[in-house]
Amino acid sequence: MIDYLPVVLLVALLAIGAPIYLSLGLSALLGFYIADLPLMASAEIIYNSLTPFTLLAVPFFVITANLMTAGGISDALVKFARVWVGHLWGGLGVATILACTIFSAISGSSVATALAIGSIAIPAMIAAGYSRAYAMGVTAAGGTLGILIPPSIPLILYGFITDQSVVALFSATLIPGALAVASLLACAMLIARMNNYPRRPRAMLPERLAALRQAAPSLLLPVLILGGIYGGVYTPTEAAIVSVVYSMLISQLFYNKMNLLDILRIMGKSMIDTSAIMIILAAAMLLGHYLSIVELGFRVASAVEAMGLTPLQFNLLIMAILLVLGMFMEATSMLLIMVPMLLPAMVALGVNPVHFAVLFVIAMEIGLITPPIGMNLYVVARSGQGALQDAIRGSLPYVCMLILLALAVLLVPATALWLPQWLGR
Repeated sequence: MIDYLPVVLLVALLAIGAPIYLSLGLSALLGFYIADLPLMASAEIIYNSLTPFTLLAVPFFVITANLMTAGGISDALVKFARVWVGHLWGGLGVATILACTIFSAISGSSVATALAIGSIAIPAMIAAGYSRAYAMGVTAAGGTLGILIPPSIPLILYGFITDQSVVALFSATLIPGALAVASLLACAMLIARMNNYPRRPRAMLPERLAALRQAAPSLLLPVLILGGIYGGVYTPTEAAIVSVVYSMLISQLFYNKMNLLDILRIMGKSMIDTSAIMIILAAAMLLGHYLSIVELGFRVASAVEAMGLTPLQFNLLIMAILLVLGMFMEATSMLLIMVPMLLPAMVALGVNPVHFAVLFVIAMEIGLITPPIGMNLYVVARSGQGALQDAIRGSLPYVCMLILLALAVLLVPATALWLPQWLGR
């Protein structure tokens, strides 16, 4: 029974609101003490956890997201979407979701997507006559696409933990990602139609072409990243480096020119953001090492096998648990804590890890817009200078849409597995 004390400590620390990295780290150190493991070994475990080549993609995609926000790229994307679809019902909401989609295909981060697009789109929607709740809700929901549409930072971390091909994981989310975009668009248009929100006049062809010319360098970046990855030209890590260089070039040549001080500030912020991810990853891997020694994962697997669950029932049960956890845990932390513990049970039951990854990320998406911990809710509340309650109310319809999407992917695994199989990944 003493083997479970680190898990009890982890739950207790999380319950009182202790920082995630501290909760994981203290629990891991308690585990090392219980198992009589040398503390010096923890340094080697942490070092080995953070040095794989795959993880280098994380800081570079974080830098790309921050460069896009500060370099004028997000402005161009929002204007392009607004000019082309602003005449539809909920046109500015539709434009926001489409801008989030394009930004997501570059940045790999939901919070960065919601912040970059929201700071431009929310004030514009409010000024055009949309309710503040609608503006914040549609932006928070659109921002969740950042972790579903590749290149997704959580998928990179999942691939590292489970030893799965990142390219296979990226390709598995393309069809669910397209379904997510379509469902969010339909929801945004329906809500706008029901509330009779104003529509912009249809833009003339010269205005559309001008917006396209301005956004063309930004629109090329997703093609450059994903085309290179799926074409085998470079790895996801190399694609992340390419995205940094390209983002910096187009920011300087086509959009807001940044001086050296601006670039240094962006790099500093990116290193802080990356460090927050990496310190949690290091602590999680340290705790995971202890849990592997006491075979907690295999005990969980044995308990699951004893329940006689099918892979479908297992996925449904875990999805329900994740939806609850997502209300109280930050998305990346939830992945780093839960996946190592669930992996032995997945292997024992024959659960497809690629299919499970897509389900997990959709659950993470839902967690980003559910109170009380949903990070996107706080981001859009700050961008929209509104109450958190308005952001929550505006996001509820999209929570329902994403739950329906999760059920569709759960019941029809081909939505996630067909493309990787077709590509031979």
